[in-house]
Amino acid sequence: MIFGAGFANSYWLFALFRFGLGAGESACTPLTASIVADMFGKKMRAFAMGFFNWGIYFGYGMAFALGNYVTEADINGLGWRWCYWIMGAPAILFAFILFFSVKEPEKKQTQILEGSDYEPVELLPLKSRVGSTLKMFFTSPVMIFLLLGASIRHSASFCWSYNSQIYFQQYYPGADIGLWMALDSIVGGTFGIIIGGILSDRLAAKFGIKTRLWVLVGSQLIAGALACGTLSTAPPYAFVYLLFTYFFAEMWFGVLFTVLVEFFPAAMRTTAIAIFIFIINNIGGNAPLIVPPIREALDLQKSLYITYAGFYGLS
Repeated sequence: MIFGAGFANSYWLFALFRFGLGAGESACTPLTASIVADMFGKKMRAFAMGFFNWGIYFGYGMAFALGNYVTEADINGLGWRWCYWIMGAPAILFAFILFFSVKEPEKKQTQILEGSDYEPVELLPLKSRVGSTLKMFFTSPVMIFLLLGASIRHSASFCWSYNSQIYFQQYYPGADIGLWMALDSIVGGTFGIIIGGILSDRLAAKFGIKTRLWVLVGSQLIAGALACGTLSTAPPYAFVYLLFTYFFAEMWFGVLFTVLVEFFPAAMRTTAIAIFIFIINNIGGNAPLIVPPIREALDLQKSLYITYAGFYGLS
């Protein structure tokens, strides 16, 4: 779908490829999080989740590099199309490698997070699995607050990612956005998610599984403060603040899914993560729609103080 988007010759055909991409990748996180949980014990589970999700930050960072430099180079007069071909071709190759090399591990029941009240179960029928999963979601205070916090945190990411380039172009024209955004995301994000996983695993081993939530709370409070630094300073200092913002902000992702797989029984795990992602993606994915009216009432910078830095801290 990524590769095909480069051949789109109309808005609706391009949108169709994007819908196809979303449908295809939507299964990735629920399935892989469950596989990682089966392959790694509690002492390394958050680290393994973080390591697996390195690809998010490489992809996000490369989007700025390719989107700015490759489009500007206008190779053979095809501009932005090369961005999709360059990133889509390797994806096809890796899909075949994944299909023939990765095997389904044996299902293991994870240690239970405090607040998850159930007995281990065998594989349930789809209807029962979805119903039981939804019941656990909305009858557990832990899961309700986790879902609310993750939705706000995800909203902060989307509000920033959709407006970051516009922000720097508007306030600091001439800044080398492609290079800095790529470096900040790749370096800050990848180190942050790994360190967050290691810290979470060590705390969980010493003080219990519930202490993984300490990492979620602490990292986002620090990220919110650093995001204010990003918005209040000019480049290159803004990009230095952004590097550390990514470092702390992205600690959440691997830890979050580790908490989820330790909360739900193995038979519900993939379904639970799918439902969780569906909710936070729909809330977070539509959050950028609130930025324009706030920007009109205030300005872009103040709107990002609220929806970017503010949402980090609130989450």
